[in-house]
Amino acid sequence: MSSEKPFWEGKTLMEIQNLDKRVKVTMENGDVFIGKLVRRSRDTDGICHLSMQLDAHRTYLHVFSAESSDTPPVIPSYVDTIELVDDPEYERIDNIENVQVGDIACTTEGNHFPVIDLKPDPLGDMLLRIRISEIDGEYCIDSDDFAYALRRKPKLPDHDGLWWDKDNALWSVAISGLDNSKLVALLIGDPESPVTGSVWSGLNSKHVTSQAPFRPAKAVEA
Repeated sequence: MSSEKPFWEGKTLMEIQNLDKRVKVTMENGDVFIGKLVRRSRDTDGICHLSMQLDAHRTYLHVFSAESSDTPPVIPSYVDTIELVDDPEYERIDNIENVQVGDIACTTEGNHFPVIDLKPDPLGDMLLRIRISEIDGEYCIDSDDFAYALRRKPKLPDHDGLWWDKDNALWSVAISGLDNSKLVALLIGDPESPVTGSVWSGLNSKHVTSQAPFRPAKAVEA
């Protein structure tokens, strides 16, 4: 697989701002800033800047500079790298062979598309069929275009109490372990559920994740 290109490569200053994504900026001295690129400005020399607000006092860090909003930008010499920050509710999949239907494919150009089908090509490379809503069409990408994929993490119990699973079966959950990695649960709902009786397992075990997503049960919920 080819090395991942910067998400901003080939985009104009305006296109980068329109992505409306959180980014992580690593400075040459090692300092790291995370936030959104929120402000475009033009200095006295006519150079446009796209900046991140650092504090409530409206201190801005210039992250990109360009001749105009419609031209590709450069990053200042004091900036080392700029990366998109993934949503913590998603798992990152770096190997195209491990991608599943329903994942979000992220291309080397920084675009995100839902994966609707998988098919190997005659040479053995995995092809991902993606849906492009902007043109109401479909397209296939291979490993040369693939940067990584995102998969929504299943909603799992994160505190003691009553929880409904995806089949509307009721669980009484008690989480234990120094790292909250284990839970003991007594299924007190639907006896036809694939999981019956008490469970002592890891939160990420198949016993639990196969019943996700979970939602907290309310006392008044029937």
